[in-house]
Amino acid sequence: METIECYITGILPRPEELIEVTRAYDRARISREELENAFEKATKEVIRIQITAGLSYITDGMLKWQDLFRPFTEKLEGVHVGSLARWFNNNTFYRKPIITNRITCEKNILEEITYRKLIPKDVLWKVILPAPYTFIQLAENQAYSNKTDLMFEYAKILNKELSKLVNLGVKYIQLSDPALVYQPISKSISRDELSMVKAALDTTFKGISVKTCLQTFFGDFTQILPEALEFSVDHLGVDIYETHMEKLVKYSFDKGIALGIIDARNSLMENMDELVKLAKKIVKTIYLSDFEEIFVCPNCDLEYLPWKRAKEKIKTLRVLATRLEEELHG
Repeated sequence: METIECYITGILPRPEELIEVTRAYDRARISREELENAFEKATKEVIRIQITAGLSYITDGMLKWQDLFRPFTEKLEGVHVGSLARWFNNNTFYRKPIITNRITCEKNILEEITYRKLIPKDVLWKVILPAPYTFIQLAENQAYSNKTDLMFEYAKILNKELSKLVNLGVKYIQLSDPALVYQPISKSISRDELSMVKAALDTTFKGISVKTCLQTFFGDFTQILPEALEFSVDHLGVDIYETHMEKLVKYSFDKGIALGIIDARNSLMENMDELVKLAKKIVKTIYLSDFEEIFVCPNCDLEYLPWKRAKEKIKTLRVLATRLEEELHG
């Protein structure tokens, strides 16, 4: 591999100006057109920051996403938007998907919420969506006899949506799967469950030709090893701040890794020397011979930070990637 790559891994915080406009709209002080113009202006800015920072793949910032599930809960038939629930152990919330009937989809889920036209044609477009396991774990199932049936139904719908996105020009697909590793009561996911997760990912990515990643965060990645090494994705995303490094480096990887090494839940700026040293140790240990594809990225969504600080952290990604490459390849 010739370069270490970098990207963001989730929803970006809204710039202050956009927050003020959305509040004005909620109070009926501005029109829908003015609101939309504000979203477009802010989206152009977050795209510009990513391109200027030298990121390998670009997202539209997901500024319209009120939570990871909302486009799906609002577009899927058989799903109602439920009450607010806490998003893992963060001081943020999501609307719980309530499954009231067999889920189907006759619409393009992301077409209206995605600002594809604002992303220059000469950059690589990345999309981020909820993984099957996290979707079923955080949804309220009132319709299916078990969660596994729901997971495979959702995986089939997700596969169709991904096919549409690839046809629109998407070059990289990330599925976010925090529930796969988040274990507040120290009870790891069972091997049987991991087998079902693998099968659901097989269904999700069937026929998908672009690069794919399963990004985990809020928990220790090692608890899904070695099974995760068999998942049908190109890259595995690891939250470095939640993962036991002494356990991680005991495994040999034969697929790419996305190192969640920029802390998206801490406003303090990282020490670059320490990050390079840690990343180098991980990479040289988990790859016994040739390196696979390596990404450096935030460990989760940057929306937990103010936009100003999130912007600063985005700018460090290419710096970190370049320094790591110099250390690894000389």
